[in-house]
Amino acid sequence: MNLQHKLLALFLVFNANYLYAEDLTGTWELVGGEFKNVAGEMLDYHEEKFVGVKVINADHFSFVSKRDGEFWAAASGPYSATDTHYTETPNIASFGEVGNDSYEFRYRLEGNSWHTERFVNDERVEYEHWRRVTP
Repeated sequence: MNLQHKLLALFLVFNANYLYAEDLTGTWELVGGEFKNVAGEMLDYHEEKFVGVKVINADHFSFVSKRDGEFWAAASGPYSATDTHYTETPNIASFGEVGNDSYEFRYRLEGNSWHTERFVNDERVEYEHWRRVTP
């Protein structure tokens, strides 16, 4: 392997997260999903009339959501991604502590559909289906 190939291999290894995360960049609209509320009940996004938009650039995310026409939540901050996990670390949010908490999701990307799942103690507490907004 010549020097050029070695340098390219090193670049790919050190930048694999960035290169894969590039697939997530863009604007996404919430299609559906479910989440566990504080009472431990799973609530369906359609039944609860949730809508949301998430915008992702090379290293930051931002989202805003509404429930039954009223503001529900918003957050923004850096994220990281591998080929199977996406982690948000809000540094501005309408909920909880910021800068200390991270939210890790398992995900799969199928064309313009992005499916995310978040687990706490091996229990799924959130599932979201996002669709890429195309111009």
